[in-house]
Amino acid sequence: MTDDIESLVASININQVLVAILEEHGKLSVPVLKFLDSKNNNSELIIDYDEEVPSFTFSLRNKDE
Repeated sequence: MTDDIESLVASININQVLVAILEEHGKLSVPVLKFLDSKNNNSELIIDYDEEVPSFTFSLRNKDE
């Protein structure tokens, strides 16, 4: 990953992620319980960059891993 991409990834905020996902996939429905459970969730957002496409992949990882 180049320095430019690393600094871009470091500057991404959750609002940018949500807007990009909604622009790509349209409307998403999330059950209320997911929001309530997210306070107790032990996950963190992972952002990977694919130079070939170029694109970002967003995923979750358990913080304990």
